[in-house]
Amino acid sequence: MEVKEIVETFNGEGYGIGRIKSENSDNNYSYVVWCTKTSDCIVIDPNDPVPVLNYIRDRGLSVKYVIDTHCHPDHILGNDPVIKVTLGKILVHPLGFDLVSPRSATVEDGEVVKFGEQEIRVAYAPGHTPEHILLLMDGEAFTGDTLFLSGVGNLKHGGVAEDLFNTIETKILTLPDDTRVWPGHDYAEANLRFAVDVDPKNKDAKKKLTDVEKLAKKGKDPAPTTIGEEKTYNPFLRFASPEIEKGIEKKNPEFKGGSPFAVFSEIRRQRDGWK
Repeated sequence: MEVKEIVETFNGEGYGIGRIKSENSDNNYSYVVWCTKTSDCIVIDPNDPVPVLNYIRDRGLSVKYVIDTHCHPDHILGNDPVIKVTLGKILVHPLGFDLVSPRSATVEDGEVVKFGEQEIRVAYAPGHTPEHILLLMDGEAFTGDTLFLSGVGNLKHGGVAEDLFNTIETKILTLPDDTRVWPGHDYAEANLRFAVDVDPKNKDAKKKLTDVEKLAKKGKDPAPTTIGEEKTYNPFLRFASPEIEKGIEKKNPEFKGGSPFAVFSEIRRQRDGWK
């Protein structure tokens, strides 16, 4: 299905967030986050540089950094055009340094990046890829391909299940429940259909799926969810739930339960083969 460009603006205290879905992409989201007092901004995971640069120009913003959550091509596609026009600098985890433009620098776990009077913290989050990071502000989490609405990243291109499970357990589930989630893609409908399939009695998952489907018919994307909301219906965050374990055992009678990691891995395996 052809993806149409959707550009939306969200507000925070002293900052703004532009969410840009790139046309003809894999439902990719790029983000522009700026300080409302100084107009300094960062760009996160630029896919198509044209709508990103248009958004920056229309608001009179000044790009300080382009930050890549990870280095898959669809998340770094717009890096060079954006920094060529804006003179910003690319920031990436050291394990991704050789995968991006020479005009870049590295950021480590716990490092704080400042733009204007705002700042964003880097959290190392391997799993989907070895170099993956999260970008955290008070109340906001830019999760790249680690966490989606009702899903998590796959392991098809350099991913490691143990790393992803540890990231979910120690970096995602420990965030405050009211933290808004800003993922790298919109896979909401498919993810929620899978969630309902493995846990058919989950009223939260059913309601969210209905809401998302209604928005899609209007050509709209779902609003950012929260960590607390994801805990109610995202099967990958509910690996300790008896309902989830029962659901995946029903779909695979050979799976007899086990550790939280074993359940998480089986959810990932079933999601990979689900249609």
